Amino acid sequence: MNAVKIKVLVVEDNKATAGDLLRWLKAAGFTVEHALAAQEAIEAATAFRPDVVLLDLQIPSAANLPDENVERGFRVLDALLAAEPFRPVCVVTAHSKGELVRRAVQKTRGGPFVFKDAEDLQREVLRAVDVALAGPAYKMSKTVREFRALVNKNEPEDVYRRFIHQHWGAILGPEYQDVRSPYPITRGGEIDLLAVRWDGLPDLWELKRPSDPVFKDYNGWLHHSVECARAMGQLMSYYDAAEKEPRGALGYEGRRGVTVHLQRPRGFVVIGRYKNDAERERLRLENSFLAGLAVLTYDDLIERAEQFLMFLLQHRNGDDPSA
Repeated sequence: MNAVKIKVLVVEDNKATAGDLLRWLKAAGFTVEHALAAQEAIEAATAFRPDVVLLDLQIPSAANLPDENVERGFRVLDALLAAEPFRPVCVVTAHSKGELVRRAVQKTRGGPFVFKDAEDLQREVLRAVDVALAGPAYKMSKTVREFRALVNKNEPEDVYRRFIHQHWGAILGPEYQDVRSPYPITRGGEIDLLAVRWDGLPDLWELKRPSDPVFKDYNGWLHHSVECARAMGQLMSYYDAAEKEPRGALGYEGRRGVTVHLQRPRGFVVIGRYKNDAERERLRLENSFLAGLAVLTYDDLIERAEQFLMFLLQHRNGDDPSA
């Protein structure tokens, strides 16, 4: 795998074992850092911000202290998961007691587990890191972080369209089976994203910039900004054009050899960011009165993705906090 930019933190008090792990990981192309003890591990995780942590459970409280303890390793595990719930932690240990293994796997929610007495430890460790990086929750959390950073940069609209099209499963959620972008609704008219739901019906997404205002204050009242009103009008014009477009072999889609039945799709305008709670409440109220159309901010997209992430965290591998 191409792991040049992937960072791995190795928490291991045995210097010989740590040396082997670091050497194998570097040879595989990872950027690595080493922590000998509990407090050092927590500090390194904060400063180094690794993508994956390899954790030996029996570690001392501080370097060179003879107080190695499995429970201390579990406390470090808890701290790592509390700081970054979706960062994978691979437990690498010499202990094979069933209860210890069960606790570790439960805390990491099925995360990779490696025994040091494996016949080929190098292969097992590298495989564990690959499995951790391929986890859907980790990959989605990384995508959401990248999207949040991109929104903070306030790039042109097309940058967000391409990013969402590439990562639509993470940003738009699991209700869609396919997303096409840009998509020609009619001759001369393209929607930024046409998202096909699992029931086969499409949603139309029109994107504007995060810096575009949603509202404009007028004598203490919030009204749609010019940019927001234009985006809503643009979406409605796509509805109108699509309904007027002739269907069948002579229609625009038919001439392209493709059949799409819009059937009054839902429409979403994504524009701007919330300035305060008043704007958030106002937009919620307005969306409740709009039929088949909703205005969302980029904050809404990020929050939707994070809510699905929390669902994955709480329910993956059969966990159910309400049970």
